[in-house]
Amino acid sequence: MNYDRHLTNFGAVRNADTLEWLGLAPLFDNGTSLWYNIPTGMIGNAKLDKDKSRPFRSTHSEQIKLVCDFSWIDFTALDGVTDEFRTLLSTSPYMDEARIETICKAFEGRVELLKEAMT
Repeated sequence: MNYDRHLTNFGAVRNADTLEWLGLAPLFDNGTSLWYNIPTGMIGNAKLDKDKSRPFRSTHSEQIKLVCDFSWIDFTALDGVTDEFRTLLSTSPYMDEARIETICKAFEGRVELLKEAMT
């Protein structure tokens, strides 16, 4: 849920002593995520079903269609993740309960869109 994800916006993790490649940074530059610039009442609005996206397509719904193998996704691993997400968001002094609940619902909607894309 970060529409600023593009080809020059990924982080790599390397061993500082050996410079051995360890992998991609799991979280990197998320300053434009979670509808940071959208009023709470507009999150999940039908007009936002075409959330901006990068780097390969202009909307999230178009970009997800580029994935051709979903076999690696274990949706049971997401059981309870919304509650964990809610707990994490509640630590922010900048989010009230209404915004937290709205973002959690939008997150669940994204999971459903992913499930639909798999079929």
